Amino acid sequence: MHTLVMIFFLMNLFFPSALPQAAASAGAQATNNIDPQIVASSDQYLKGVLARDPAAVSAMYLEDAILMPNEHSMLRGKTAIEQYYREWFKANITAFTFTHLESPVVGNTAYDVGTYKLTMLPVPGVTINESGKYSVILKRSGREWKAAYVIFNCDSPHQAAPALANNGSH
Repeated sequence: MHTLVMIFFLMNLFFPSALPQAAASAGAQATNNIDPQIVASSDQYLKGVLARDPAAVSAMYLEDAILMPNEHSMLRGKTAIEQYYREWFKANITAFTFTHLESPVVGNTAYDVGTYKLTMLPVPGVTINESGKYSVILKRSGREWKAAYVIFNCDSPHQAAPALANNGSH
């Protein structure tokens, strides 16, 4: 897995124009490389988020996991990750879906790359519809898959930011 990540970064560094062509040709194959175990783990995460249950969500992470959320500093460890979700859930998440682009298993490591759509109601009368992308590196922990590294970011700034400012929210 480490080798695969290094190859990607080296290709980007030395052959940046080759990546869009490689990605386009791999696009047709990517949808066939989705492991049902990883999708099931992802579905469990989604259930925890929609239930706004920070303990259930942080249980999906390894003890030493690293979370790299959008517009936020990197978080290390389940305690920090659980606290992040505790605060995030105050935004009243009402819908959350994933589209898996690729999620293969390689031995005791897997990754899941895709896009997401999220709807939240941070204050009455204000709806935020967000779309973005994510990458997750998972490791087998007993019979379960746990997130080791998670990074996600939205495609555009929050459209509701001015409305939140006008309502006195931060």
